[in-house]
Amino acid sequence: MDIDEVIKNRRSIRKYKDKPLTKEQIIDILDAGNRAPSAKNRVQWRFHVFQGEAKARLVQTCRETIEKLPKIPLMASTHNSYNIMDKAPVVILVLQTCEWGGIGPEIQSVSAAIQNMLLKAHSMGLGTVWINDVLFVEQAILQLLKIKVEESEMRSNLVEFGEKTGMQVGYSSPLIAAIALGYPDEQPEREPRFTIEEVTKWYE
Repeated sequence: MDIDEVIKNRRSIRKYKDKPLTKEQIIDILDAGNRAPSAKNRVQWRFHVFQGEAKARLVQTCRETIEKLPKIPLMASTHNSYNIMDKAPVVILVLQTCEWGGIGPEIQSVSAAIQNMLLKAHSMGLGTVWINDVLFVEQAILQLLKIKVEESEMRSNLVEFGEKTGMQVGYSSPLIAAIALGYPDEQPEREPRFTIEEVTKWYE
């Protein structure tokens, strides 16, 4: 399958067959992510792969935590997202290293890694969907992973730089997204929402 075909035909898959993936398949997809470009070549992505009972505990943590939170309209899709994670044979949590604080290079690197994984999975006949609803329950997930954000000299320097220059510098959080992964049990059809003309301005 050539790259143009992969890019044009990949779709978000929300229904999966009850069919396990091999470790080799998952490693191939992780390897594609690990080959993405990264800011300053610092490789800011970290992958956490959940299957079986571990995935069930992750989903249960998401469901129990979301029920305790105040409700806002953006949270309307959370239960559906957690159901997708429950049914998919594999869930990959993608985190960033957070060295840079809130100025953006890390999340750009990690997003490139995620896109590589989505395209690689499609080229292998597998389905994926990029899930952001895990961000509502980030603290519970970080506790599950036993991850604590540590202060770093780089973060401190960037905050000080922001204070001196007026640049907006915050503190990035580690969790970026979840990827549900498995054999697709649907074939959604969708063309791009906007044309190239609608999303592009040319300057000459």
